Amino acid sequence: METELKFELDAKGAKALGEHLKLATLGQQRKLRSVYYDTPETDLRDRGLTLRVRDDGNRRVQTIKQSTVGGNSFRRGEWESLLEPGAGGDLSPDLDAAAKTPLGEILSRRELAFVRPVFEVEIKRITRSVEIEGAIIEIALDRGCARAEDRRSPIGEVELELKAGPAQALFALARECSGIAALDLCFVSKAARGYALLDDAPPTAAPAIDPRLRRGDTAGEAFQAIAGAALNQIAANARVLKIARQPAALHQLRVGVRRLRSAISVFAPMLADNALASVKAELEWLGGELDEARDLDVFIQDTYQPALAREPERIGLARFGERLSAARERAYGRVEAAIAAPRFRALMLATLGWIEAGDWCVSGDPSLAAPRDRPVVALAAEQFERRRRKIVRKGRDLAVMAPADRHHLRIRVKRLRYACGFFASLYSGKAAKAHKAFAIAARDLQDSLGALTDIAFSRDLVARIAGLDGGPEDKRADPEQAFAAGALVGQAAAPTNRGLKAAARAHRALREAEAFW
Repeated sequence: METELKFELDAKGAKALGEHLKLATLGQQRKLRSVYYDTPETDLRDRGLTLRVRDDGNRRVQTIKQSTVGGNSFRRGEWESLLEPGAGGDLSPDLDAAAKTPLGEILSRRELAFVRPVFEVEIKRITRSVEIEGAIIEIALDRGCARAEDRRSPIGEVELELKAGPAQALFALARECSGIAALDLCFVSKAARGYALLDDAPPTAAPAIDPRLRRGDTAGEAFQAIAGAALNQIAANARVLKIARQPAALHQLRVGVRRLRSAISVFAPMLADNALASVKAELEWLGGELDEARDLDVFIQDTYQPALAREPERIGLARFGERLSAARERAYGRVEAAIAAPRFRALMLATLGWIEAGDWCVSGDPSLAAPRDRPVVALAAEQFERRRRKIVRKGRDLAVMAPADRHHLRIRVKRLRYACGFFASLYSGKAAKAHKAFAIAARDLQDSLGALTDIAFSRDLVARIAGLDGGPEDKRADPEQAFAAGALVGQAAAPTNRGLKAAARAHRALREAEAFW
């Protein structure tokens, strides 16, 4: 099992880090050429597998890696075979050796026979092993590129791989290195870079992927898988947003933050160590930096653009649209500044360190160890029962509930819905069918409450953008713009009664749903 951290860094950072770690004098330099293989239909990629043959100048090594579904790449399965020297630089795989690994368990020998080279990676690697805090860690600084057909993608990475000792030492070294160079935590493998070139498509938003849990997993193991997947989602979408302003990537970045905060809420009893408050505060900060841009994206797409399509000649509406666009430009600037800031890089490293090696997961304190080591199925049952009971009780008066109270109820429902995804793989047969019905009821209640909450948010957002929330007079919209803005809010609020009825139906469905746990 491979345990490593990987970071992207630029040439300036690579130079500074290399000098700090004395890689030029104490390290070993090699030139690596790797060929990656897959079937024409990319069956290996689709199953979370990679097949690589590498020549390091001295030997040929075949490596098969397997990532867990939704995993965070901090730990992954790895199987290596030393191959006989190839003639003329040949890097063909040994399919007989591959058949004895999980690759052979997933693909038939007939399917394996169709594997072919799909891309190559060439890098110059400088490595050095260090001892720190009772651990042996290999540092690898890579500079090079991936190639697929006539396309290339540069690679600049540093990998820290734990060879022996406690994982806490791995993160201690990572913190030291991050003080020398700007290191962006990266879950993108070299294989993924090659496949991106093969697809010849721009980077796209990364949706949430729930990890596959086993009924024998402990609560601690389940939290690490769930939280790691959420952090992976955050990193992937931040990476996309550094390249292009994609509303879908912003949305998925915020979803990742919310899923991680929800996971912390679901597993709260076992996480109460001395780092928890800091992790929660930093995630709250990041979420706050994203909110304005996402709210504007939704309002412009769902409310403003349909209104403009209906009345394209309305001057006040068009001019208010200019205000909205300017506000969105500022909001995206805030997002980009946040994910480029040292604070974001520190958040990512500190949160991963806490997930994988925090006090909560090594402490012998019974108040942490007992809930951490209990079966995850027991925790899931407790969470479903408790959270549904509270939602049913607090949602009885939906029709007369204040908007702020409906918003808080929606947050409770959202966390229940996320929990449905987190634990879905624990149920099969009749329980899986009941789970699906329960999850649909939670989704419908969240969506209907969300539509009601958006009405209140739209009112506040429009007042702020139009300068009608008590700001300076010279910053306010003119009367035509203000009237158009008010009309937009009125249109958004029109379906309130229908929304309340839909929320009441969904609340009743959730209350009556069969308990599958």
